[in-house]
Amino acid sequence: MDTVYKRSQKIFHWLLAVLILFWLFVSGEIVSSLEGSEQATILMFHSGGATIILLLMMARLRLRLKHPVGPQSELKVWEKNWGSRVHIAFYALAVLMFLSGMLQGVFFEQDVRVFGLVNITIGHKEPLLKVFHEAHEIIAVIFKLMIAIHILAALKHQFVDKLPFLKRMT
Repeated sequence: MDTVYKRSQKIFHWLLAVLILFWLFVSGEIVSSLEGSEQATILMFHSGGATIILLLMMARLRLRLKHPVGPQSELKVWEKNWGSRVHIAFYALAVLMFLSGMLQGVFFEQDVRVFGLVNITIGHKEPLLKVFHEAHEIIAVIFKLMIAIHILAALKHQFVDKLPFLKRMT
């Protein structure tokens, strides 16, 4: 097991951090604020970007499994366990976020075209749309909380525990 992250792993980490934060805090808000054809245009980019994020997450997971990096030995056992759980949760949340978003598109009131090409809408069904919309919203909140925990833990390890956490991923 490696003790440091490969350059490609660092690039995936920061690229996904930027994309996910943008999708959670900006893109989703833009979608919610628009209606009609403007919303359909933004949904095309929002769903396409979500597809790219999912694919990048899967590529990152593959790389992580191929080149695992162990937790720093100075961490307490419970910190190592929770660190692993948080990372697994990120992958699970990405998949759930993607699925709930796409299932909203399946039952949306207007066509949702991923990348502007593939229409995923099969027909408007308001009750199902509401369920998947609510799930998407709840998953987004959980994702945001997990990101906050991840950042706070990294800062705690860096500045309180005086471990070179930020250096490992930069």
